[in-house]
Amino acid sequence: MEKMQHSDPATALPLAPKNYPGLLPAIGFIALYFALQILCTILIMAATYDWTSTATPIAIIMGLVVSAVVQLFLMWLYLRKDGRIKALGLSDFGKLPLLKTIRIAVLWILTAMAFNYVYATYLIPGIGMQDEMSKILAAIARSPLNIAAMFFAIVVAAPVVEELLFRGMLQNALAKYLPIWGAILLSSFLFALVHGQPYAIPGLMSLSLAFGYLYHRTGSLRTNIILHMANNAFALLALQILN
Repeated sequence: MEKMQHSDPATALPLAPKNYPGLLPAIGFIALYFALQILCTILIMAATYDWTSTATPIAIIMGLVVSAVVQLFLMWLYLRKDGRIKALGLSDFGKLPLLKTIRIAVLWILTAMAFNYVYATYLIPGIGMQDEMSKILAAIARSPLNIAAMFFAIVVAAPVVEELLFRGMLQNALAKYLPIWGAILLSSFLFALVHGQPYAIPGLMSLSLAFGYLYHRTGSLRTNIILHMANNAFALLALQILN
């Protein structure tokens, strides 16, 4: 009578293909995300029959919310197969001890914030970092629904989608063709570039480089998402206080 062989549950999990994530899917999902933002914003303004300048800011934020929900659903359909979620580092907090992860995160994020302060204060005085987004948020009436939409768009949706796209997919895909420092640098440049504010590219790149390096060291996209959320929450709170 044959003995039953019990496989290790960890090894029984499906593994992502060796060429995963691919560069074309990464670029495709990034292009889709920004196309969805434009489309959703236009549809919201059309549905409300309001094309005035006062309606545009909240339509942009609601467009971000709706597009992020659609994008995350589509990405979930893609990532749930073949062990892709585990391969991106979404299922754990990484390979480093917690204290070491905290030290690396604090060092690199504080360095990026210090660079941002110097850059925004002395190199581009009078032009705030991400000034266009600041103007959009400042123009939105502070109703409970609008506040909830702003919080979800800036603090929840943007960090999750951006980390999935630019760190989990793009950085990993580029690392198959470039040294890791090149993959982090190029993905960070593209992350800054798509924000559409040329003067803010150095500042946005500095924070993206910090997150890119942290992801490389820990292998945990979950850690990156949490820290990105905390950074955006701090920035949104500071903006509300200053305004």
